[in-house]
Amino acid sequence: MKSLLIVVASLTLFASTAFAGSIRVYNNDSRDHTVRLKCSGSSKSFTIRKSSTATYTFHSTNSSCDIVGGTVSWPSSKLKNGEKYKIKNGKAKRN
Repeated sequence: MKSLLIVVASLTLFASTAFAGSIRVYNNDSRDHTVRLKCSGSSKSFTIRKSSTATYTFHSTNSSCDIVGGTVSWPSSKLKNGEKYKIKNGKAKRN
């Protein structure tokens, strides 16, 4: 009985664990850009540095976040885990 309770508690804990998603971005612009996200009710923002390539991670209970603002025009309203983008003239395109 005790081991059954431990198994049920462990499964409940793992089921409520948040996912982490990431995107890879190459910023071809000569200026920094900001991105504001809403991930499962929580807000997150990050800066994409000028003329650089980097991976940005977001934490959510699912594998995507809504884009709610920033200085980049994205091709969709969500960022999904594993996507790759190139930014040029303030516009992001999927790679």
